[in-house]
Amino acid sequence: MFRGSLIFLVTSRYIRGSRVAGLLSLKSRLSFIVMAVGVSLLIVVLSIFNGFQRQVKESLWQGGPHITVENKFDSGDIKNYEKIIAWLSRNPYLKDRIVSIGGSITSHGLIQNTNSFIPIMVRALPVENIHDLVGNKLTNFPRIVHHSREEIARYNVENQVLIGKEMAGIYDFDLGANLTMAVPGGRFSLGKGVDVSIKTFRTVGFFKTGYYNYDTHYVFLSLPVAQKFFNLKDSVNQIAIKVKSLDDLQNCKKEILKEFRNPDFENEIGYSASFSVRTIAEEQENFFTALKLEKTIISIIVFLFIILAALGMVASVYSLVRAKRKSIGVLKALGLPSSGVLLIFTLNAMVVGVLASLVGGVSGIFIASNLETIVNGLSELINMVGYYFYHSEWTNVELVPKDVYYFDHIPVDIDISFIFMVTTAATILSGIAGYFPARWAAGLNPVDTIRND
Repeated sequence: MFRGSLIFLVTSRYIRGSRVAGLLSLKSRLSFIVMAVGVSLLIVVLSIFNGFQRQVKESLWQGGPHITVENKFDSGDIKNYEKIIAWLSRNPYLKDRIVSIGGSITSHGLIQNTNSFIPIMVRALPVENIHDLVGNKLTNFPRIVHHSREEIARYNVENQVLIGKEMAGIYDFDLGANLTMAVPGGRFSLGKGVDVSIKTFRTVGFFKTGYYNYDTHYVFLSLPVAQKFFNLKDSVNQIAIKVKSLDDLQNCKKEILKEFRNPDFENEIGYSASFSVRTIAEEQENFFTALKLEKTIISIIVFLFIILAALGMVASVYSLVRAKRKSIGVLKALGLPSSGVLLIFTLNAMVVGVLASLVGGVSGIFIASNLETIVNGLSELINMVGYYFYHSEWTNVELVPKDVYYFDHIPVDIDISFIFMVTTAATILSGIAGYFPARWAAGLNPVDTIRND
């Protein structure tokens, strides 16, 4: 009991220390600051990357089909697609996991904008009920944020189009604007190339997915109108499927391929075809792999801050031991065992680690929670200073460009379990850093230290 109280008393005195040794020393303060900054940075960086990954998945999940079926031969047209949908819908496994399935037309196109052309992606989906469309009840359609109530009622029969809200903002397209659109309208031939279909469409609504690439490039038509526009008659070029969960993608793909290999399938649809099946995870595989690699590399680089702080802790505790050599000799002469001396100096380092972890953790959570405000404030400050010095020659700086990072806001996902892991790792590293000089202190001979000091 007395020995424990003595260790606690000496540890607390050494922690307070002085400007030469203890927490007030320059080395200890630098180690504390570097470790706190490292912990804070690691939390902010990983929160941003987690947010990006989550936002990408959610936006892609809401914006487009999860599984697409395409015909690899015969110009890519899928005939009798209703029979294919009915065939797949009879599969019990698919029936329980598919949210929506329907014919779709997806193609590149161009929109005329005064004297230039805007490259776009055209997507056509079936809309059975207009009220469900404007009420955002259709699972295969993005969220409608603004529309013309009177005109959108004729969406299935007239040349009308829905465009992304971001596209409308960039190109100054208003509700009711007439857009001239060009798409490939027939089969390709070596003699004359491909026919082009050109029509004018009226903008009747804006959609928003939160995925910047969708909201600036995609336009939506109703399927009957698109079939006439693309000269596909009663055919489509895709079957679009949405499922309940990301975990169901691969198993659903296997079930779909198994159904296509069924000997009775071609008899059911009335023609021979070779269908390919792709999932959204496969289409975006390179993007997610790159994002994961970036996350790993940056995490390692930032974690080096914490390791650097731990190395500084070694020097700090070593300086404390040298400053307290005589006190160590007296304590050991009075009967304090080497394990007690070891514990005293190890605890000194761990206390610094705990405090740095707490400060870094709290500041990291605060910065991550208010990152949008902080970044916008920095952007305004930089642009204000730049305009003051360069006037009209200054080009506004955007710290998080939308066309690079896709999103209209900075996504942040704070993982409490990860924060606990980082702060625990920083504390353990501090203890390890303090152990080696503490072990040297524990091995000092009390007679020699008292005599020499």
